[in-house]
Amino acid sequence: MFDLARFLPYHINRTGVRLADAFGDELARYELTVPMWRVLAVLWHGGEQKAGDLMVDTSIEQSTLSRLLSAMDKRGLLTRRRSETDARTVIVKLTVDGRKLTKELIPYALRNERIALRGFSEAEIDQLLAMLARIYENAADLKL
Repeated sequence: MFDLARFLPYHINRTGVRLADAFGDELARYELTVPMWRVLAVLWHGGEQKAGDLMVDTSIEQSTLSRLLSAMDKRGLLTRRRSETDARTVIVKLTVDGRKLTKELIPYALRNERIALRGFSEAEIDQLLAMLARIYENAADLKL
């Protein structure tokens, strides 16, 4: 029998929406969206990236990501250039302004995470993150 109260996708989506909405309110002050933040955060963490890798790491569909990167490029938050080894590959990198903005936003992101994880031990947080990573990997089989 279907029980929504025990349906994992419902809980993951509901939690994600609540977290994104709360952070989205803060990002709006900077004229940013949650997907833009994901791009900034991935580039902050991993350095310059191929656009294709960025698409995977941000979970943003290719055409949407392309429009997003154009808008962020126009704002001076990142640069895009063709790869020297493969003209079909676009390399994306944060600019100085993009790094500065990301650095300014990280404390807000961490604050929201702290609030969301309030009452969890470090071991529980580690376990939760490991389980979510496992669920993500398992979910790849859904595309078959």
